[in-house]
Amino acid sequence: MQDSTQERRRFAVPAAEGVFGRIDLSLLDPADPDHRHFLILAEHPDVARAIERGEGEIVVGGAPMNPRLLITIHEIVANQLWDDDPPEVWQSARRLLAAGCERHEILHMLGSVVAEQVWEMLHERRPHDRDRFAAALDALPDSWEASARVGETVGPPPRSYLTRRRSSSLLQRAGPSS
Repeated sequence: MQDSTQERRRFAVPAAEGVFGRIDLSLLDPADPDHRHFLILAEHPDVARAIERGEGEIVVGGAPMNPRLLITIHEIVANQLWDDDPPEVWQSARRLLAAGCERHEILHMLGSVVAEQVWEMLHERRPHDRDRFAAALDALPDSWEASARVGETVGPPPRSYLTRRRSSSLLQRAGPSS
């Protein structure tokens, strides 16, 4: 396997250590989609507990969200990255990494684009539009930053990114994030 493939897959779902529930994470294989589910859950222990309690909504970063949907969107993004399909997802992730964004924040940014596409397909009955999807990926991180101000993100607001971007006049008018 090429180094770039390994790098992409480690980014998508890194191997883990420790115990989550009664699962020894070191025994899980990120190449197995079923194992990926548990590795992603382990990265979100509060969300996993909410799912276990049967909660249909949690508040993360001040925004309500469905915990199962959050994990599902993470899984979609992880699968896209793992399979490099579409390749624009990994290209966007690399661009965002180079811009100084953190891995988990990038996954949420990518997930916001996936969620928007799923919403359009289900609620507006629009077919998947690969060009619109690619354009939405290209709009990151600015579109993510803008949606965070109005509470439309999938996942926690991008605080670390907003902190680095304080020099933006729009953010100065909006005030500091908490």
